[in-house]
Amino acid sequence: MIGDWAASMVVAIALFGMDVMTGSGWKSFMILAVYFVQASLLTIFAGGSFGQLIARIGIVRVDGSPLGWWRPIVRTALKCLVIPALVVGAERRAITDLVLGTVVVNRR
Repeated sequence: MIGDWAASMVVAIALFGMDVMTGSGWKSFMILAVYFVQASLLTIFAGGSFGQLIARIGIVRVDGSPLGWWRPIVRTALKCLVIPALVVGAERRAITDLVLGTVVVNRR
């Protein structure tokens, strides 16, 4: 998540200027928007966000079937709310993964 956020900050600053760090209004949400887009798209097409791919982990469905397009979008949207990521079940899976039937795996 730190790698994702750092990359999103760099892209947001490149696209919208330093106001994304210090400004207010719509520009203050651009880092989150860039994060949402990159994490969703990369998870759809590569099975993990930028930071996850660098850390060599990924997202898969528990039953082994393809993720599809909507699970990564919903998963990222829930992660953007922060609270679901803080709730962890008995299997050490976040509530987002429990609800969507996904799991984080190593890609070694």
